[in-house]
Amino acid sequence: MSPFVKSPLSFLQYVFIIAGIQIGIAILSIPREMARFAGTDGWIAIVLGWLITSIPSLLTVQIMKGSPDGTILDLIKKKLGRWLAIPFALVFAAYLGGMAYIGLLRTLLIIRVWLLQNTSPFIVLVLLFIPTYIVTREGTNMLGRFAEAIFYFLCWLPFIYLLPLKEGQWLNIIPILKEGWLPILSAVPTVLFAYLGFIAVFFLYPHLTHKKHAGAGVLLANTITMMMNLLITLVCFVYFSPSEMIEVNQPVISVLKTIQFKFLERIEIIFISLYIGLYSLSWIPALYFMAYCLKWTTNGARVRSYLIGLLAFIGIGTYFYLPTFNQSVWLEYMMTRIGIVVEYILPIVIWIYLVIREKVRREEQLG
Repeated sequence: MSPFVKSPLSFLQYVFIIAGIQIGIAILSIPREMARFAGTDGWIAIVLGWLITSIPSLLTVQIMKGSPDGTILDLIKKKLGRWLAIPFALVFAAYLGGMAYIGLLRTLLIIRVWLLQNTSPFIVLVLLFIPTYIVTREGTNMLGRFAEAIFYFLCWLPFIYLLPLKEGQWLNIIPILKEGWLPILSAVPTVLFAYLGFIAVFFLYPHLTHKKHAGAGVLLANTITMMMNLLITLVCFVYFSPSEMIEVNQPVISVLKTIQFKFLERIEIIFISLYIGLYSLSWIPALYFMAYCLKWTTNGARVRSYLIGLLAFIGIGTYFYLPTFNQSVWLEYMMTRIGIVVEYILPIVIWIYLVIREKVRREEQLG
């Protein structure tokens, strides 16, 4: 029996893990970045990013059809040999580690600024590590349940952002295409950062119970991400003026200050606390996939042992050095460039290679 059968994933769990990684990694930065590049037409770039992402997402699924009982590393090993698969595993591990670190770093910085200003960042990080280890030590089955629980628990949260619209100005977003297509197209590379995370298909596919729905699942995850980013971006554009969108730090959080209830003060603090669960979907799966890649490379201890080592390494590193918000923005910029190569270009290259290889093999058989 395949080891992947022991930790199956339902269709919705598969969707929620992918969407969780995508939403958690960029939800705070997208509105301001879109305003900086394309003004109030930045929402169009979000839609274009969804269209572009659909192509490598579906190719990723198509690639994995050649390895229904294994991950991308097993497929590369079968086609190219183990010694060529190991460098791929290390590249995936480094990339996923960067993604996990950015998610953790952003969450840590937000907690320090908005919730626990006087608490040591190392202590906060240790507190974040506890649920991280509890979830990841059980593998993909627990990841799926965790992502499903988070989405069900917080599915009402985006609709709260509709409340500030009553005080907004819809004139802020018109006319559409006021500066033409060039600013919008220049924002597309940045918006692709919001869709990074479908690389999870490479590792989730063998666990999926109904693999024939894998393509529909990744498209659904991309659509959930698009709708979430589109809703929050449009709300921010309507509420803040074009000049305020660039000047206000974290407009996604600042817009929550306009929501008032007679029985509750500082509602943004409550929502930030709830959003931590959503942010965790960006680093917890990525950290698990990274540990899996390292385990596969060495063919040694269990994934759990690598998780402990990775958490200890991140904790010790953060104890001695904690990047600032500006430095985290630079890290996001670099991750966007690396992510375009790993998640957008690499699947296309692998798919082309597999198609050519299969064609050559058939010609050899006929000849």
